[in-house]
Amino acid sequence: MIPPTSIDGTDITGATIDGTDVQEITVDGDVVFSAVPAGAFDITQFTFQTSINSQDSIPTGIAWNDDGTRLYETGADSSKIYQYTVSTPFDIASASFQTSINSQDSFPTGIRFNEIGSRLYEIGFNSSEIYQYTVSTPFDIASASFQTSINSQDSSPEALTWNDDGSRLYEVGNDSAGDIYQSTVSTPFDITTASFQTSISSQDNTPVGIVFNNDGSRLYEIGFGSDRIYQYNVSTPFDIASASFQTSINSQDSGPQGMAWNNDGSRLYEVGSSSDKIYQSTL
Repeated sequence: MIPPTSIDGTDITGATIDGTDVQEITVDGDVVFSAVPAGAFDITQFTFQTSINSQDSIPTGIAWNDDGTRLYETGADSSKIYQYTVSTPFDIASASFQTSINSQDSFPTGIRFNEIGSRLYEIGFNSSEIYQYTVSTPFDIASASFQTSINSQDSSPEALTWNDDGSRLYEVGNDSAGDIYQSTVSTPFDITTASFQTSISSQDNTPVGIVFNNDGSRLYEIGFGSDRIYQYNVSTPFDIASASFQTSINSQDSGPQGMAWNNDGSRLYEVGSSSDKIYQSTL
């Protein structure tokens, strides 16, 4: 993709948005301009960049806050949720451990926040439940307090994620050879209002991670069984019923457990229990 040279006659050659080259893209037939890098959110475009040691000897999940200044990890060995501060946003090489809290489940396998960091979610393998916390200081787990829980759709749940507005909740689990589940949520980001809607078979028989790109047009699954990351096209955004498998790549770890993206899809992250590391790949 070649960046545009002008917008309405104004020369923008070499222009950047937050350090990223301006790109011309088309949305619903209209030409718009964006700082989203060419090749963003396409797993085939990434190369391994760096890794750091995890806090837990069995790391199982990974997540970011909204601006990349905090990184989170769930650990099944110590049954904890860990929080790192990140001095260079979305660069794990600048991450330093800050604090941890006990998880609700003795074997937590996934973690996510709502979009403003006022709620934290944990999924637990041992109890087959999803837990919801309130967070009084946004994105600070030290201020998290347990609120409620619901049963997961799968008896061996591994990960959860949300759509962009909290109206849909997703899970993956490795019971019944692996499924991806979708629930509708009548009160956004409130798990107590979740109602199961549909499910699809996963590509891996032991799926352990799930995430979408920003607009819901792509779905990603990470699999423990084959040590791969899978990419689906989603024709109706955020609706797994319209997902079709596209491609896959090898994971960095031989025991992958979770994955995440940065805000613009230019960095991909994995956490693995074989080498107990967090990995960062880049365009």
